[in-house]
Amino acid sequence: MPPNSRGQGCGVASYWLTPMRVLLLSTPHPLEESPLPPLSLGYLAGTLAQEGIEVKILDFLVTHYHPRKLRRELEEYRPQLVGVTCVTLNYPIARRMLKVCKDFDPRIFTIIGGPHVTFALEETLLSSPWIDAIVIGEGERTLLELVRAVAEGKDIHQVHGIACVHRGTVVKTPPQAPIENLDQIPLPARELLPMARYRALGTPCTVITSRGCPYSCIFCSGHRMFGPRVRFRSPGLVVDEIEKLQHDFGLAKINIVDDTFTLNHNHTRAVCEEMLRRSLNLKWSVFARVDRISEDLARLMNRAGCEWVLFGVESADEEILKTIKKGTTPDDVRRGVKIAAEAGINVFNSFILGLPGESRDTAHKSLAFGDELYQKYGAKYGFHMLSPLPGTEIYERAKDYGIRILSRNWAHYNANEPITETATMSTEMVKEAMSFYNRGIEAAWDDIKQRAKDGDAECAEIIEGKERNEFVWALFQGDIIEKFGGVESGAALNPGSAEPELARRVSRKLGIDIPLGQRRMAELIGRGLLRLESKGNGARWQWTDTQRLKLDNAITPATSRKT
Repeated sequence: MPPNSRGQGCGVASYWLTPMRVLLLSTPHPLEESPLPPLSLGYLAGTLAQEGIEVKILDFLVTHYHPRKLRRELEEYRPQLVGVTCVTLNYPIARRMLKVCKDFDPRIFTIIGGPHVTFALEETLLSSPWIDAIVIGEGERTLLELVRAVAEGKDIHQVHGIACVHRGTVVKTPPQAPIENLDQIPLPARELLPMARYRALGTPCTVITSRGCPYSCIFCSGHRMFGPRVRFRSPGLVVDEIEKLQHDFGLAKINIVDDTFTLNHNHTRAVCEEMLRRSLNLKWSVFARVDRISEDLARLMNRAGCEWVLFGVESADEEILKTIKKGTTPDDVRRGVKIAAEAGINVFNSFILGLPGESRDTAHKSLAFGDELYQKYGAKYGFHMLSPLPGTEIYERAKDYGIRILSRNWAHYNANEPITETATMSTEMVKEAMSFYNRGIEAAWDDIKQRAKDGDAECAEIIEGKERNEFVWALFQGDIIEKFGGVESGAALNPGSAEPELARRVSRKLGIDIPLGQRRMAELIGRGLLRLESKGNGARWQWTDTQRLKLDNAITPATSRKT
């Protein structure tokens, strides 16, 4: 039988004659979900690489996914173990991707991790017999131990922090101890990611300064995923990582994705002061709580480059806030937003529609509250619909909270469509409230467009940025560069003609004016995100995965423009 954890002893046989090769997959999702470089896969890959294990990341966030493309990679790379991480929204496609791997070669050991499967062990394993194991919670140490067990043909029951099927029953091994010293984790292996594509989209790179969350909001599983006790990284190492991002990839924007960056003010100050000491020239954004920010801290954050702070407001109704265990009040929100805004930090307030106790009145109270904060402090705001995710208290105790879950189709758990209702808030009422909000968004866009036409430079840049991202996303989703980037041998000798020809091909394929296509392509090439590489007697345009160009086989943009 092939090495598969569903055997009699959850053991695996070493069928492989070559050193262990691991393939990690990121799952696709829409542009509207703001694709960011997959930090978790970077950490997992960095951990394996440090231990001498060959690892590769296949990133389908910024490239079109097709099973044929995955099978081609499996044929070329021949991994012995394939892992994928996912959230609830992209769990369905994640499991299908692993089935492609198992169908390609039943000997491939398939694993899945992430917040969804961590809290949906039985459903995941019993409905997907091609998945061999689940990595539960924090994954670095567990994955390393699991890879070693698979490589050596050992019983994977000895690995803590996993779940597998044994004799038809889901078996969960003892929990893996949290990694106490986060400084010991290797930096994310971002050199394995297609960073040029993320730079083309203008998305920030994600960084953490801590793990864990002490709060118990009933709609969030963060405190269960990484634990209620917060562990902090050394500020100096955090800023070392940020400097490395600037040096290696030319990044000027960072998104600090701690659950609450401002939880420990001393730690926050230390990170900011280290940024200032090194005179870093970058902008960054954070997630924070309105009750965990002070005037002096906000001013320091702004001086260090903090451009945006996102507050989870959730609702303007005090009873709802108490029910969801948020621990804040509308007055706390007013105070926190005022502090951040007056310190010069842009604020984005996030609301959830459909929480326990929601009604038409409470929904409109929240809509009015968002507008109040915008009018007073310029704080942007957004509304999402409740998605009770596995691992959250509201999912596990939905009936107790008066929530009726209408769908178990995980692909619909995108927070943009109603999948729940309460006794006082039907799906139609939720749609009505969202429609009111969306009309406001459309009106705001119409205003921006009109101002851009009237000569407002800032509004013109907003429109330009949106159109630029849509153009780049179209390149990704159509594999346009891969399909139309070839240059025949004669043209390869004249790089100056290669760029206009690429622009013409792209413009025709996307149905846009050639001058616009030429401008868009010139931007990407000029920024070093695309380069012309020699291929045999010809050449091919390629996305630049890192800023360390291979000059021996690259025809640089500077050369092509001088010719």
